Amino acid sequence: MLLAGCSASEENAVDIQEPAASVEQQESARQPAAVETAPSAPKIACTADSDCGERRIENAYCFQTNPVGTIYDWKCENPGTPESRCIETSKQGIVEECGELRFCSEGRCVKYANCTDTDGGLNFAVRGKVMTNDKMVYEDYCETDSLLIEYYCLPDHRAASKKERCDCDRGACIDGD
Repeated sequence: MLLAGCSASEENAVDIQEPAASVEQQESARQPAAVETAPSAPKIACTADSDCGERRIENAYCFQTNPVGTIYDWKCENPGTPESRCIETSKQGIVEECGELRFCSEGRCVKYANCTDTDGGLNFAVRGKVMTNDKMVYEDYCETDSLLIEYYCLPDHRAASKKERCDCDRGACIDGD
């Protein structure tokens, strides 16, 4: 028997309804889904030597004109990678070049700060002494009977010398009268 307005295929159709969702399912459907966080990035210890630490110098002393000691430096191995690490290196050697305008004192380069000349400068007639803050003393002297080596102070507080041809005796030029 056929119902009016329904086809045979509709007659055999079964209306399947989804079962009603539980209260818990309804509440969880209203809440946003949990956001998955990305795994934390691997820790990178360093990307350059400067990330690792400061240079330090120990046991410095003066040798010839420069400070010498143990220099500790930091090196970044495998920079910028998860395998990066800081390594401290050390070497014995010249700590710094003092150059002309500085001198070595107690294991470091120091600027010349004072210079005194007992004969007042370029004074060939008086034997004098020049003393500088690098604890050096320079005395005028006769290199030969006719050549004076005269020491004096430069404006930058260093000692300098000048050769003067004259009759020389005991570190000074003498009159030929």
